[in-house]
Amino acid sequence: MPEFILDPCVEDELWGIWCFIAQDNPDAATRVIDAAYATFKTLAANPGLGRVRSFRNPRLRDVRSWRISGFENYLIFYRGVANGIQVNHVYHGARDIEELFDQK
Repeated sequence: MPEFILDPCVEDELWGIWCFIAQDNPDAATRVIDAAYATFKTLAANPGLGRVRSFRNPRLRDVRSWRISGFENYLIFYRGVANGIQVNHVYHGARDIEELFDQK
């Protein structure tokens, strides 16, 4: 069965997303997080769905991205692994993605 592995920072990123949205609507915040986990499962079963990203850093050459289903402003960044995917980050699409990856 395909699985997804979360990098340690992903839980913190999801918590930050939840906290930001929950300021206005806690129910919507929970729906975003639930949709993120559902999307992780979909990507684990279909790791080629996302588009390959182009980063300056060559060690990021195989990173893909896909939008959280139903919440198109949030992007999941991941790599395919032997039995699914490894989720590297979840960011709002309006952020400077290249800069965020350079910080890690």
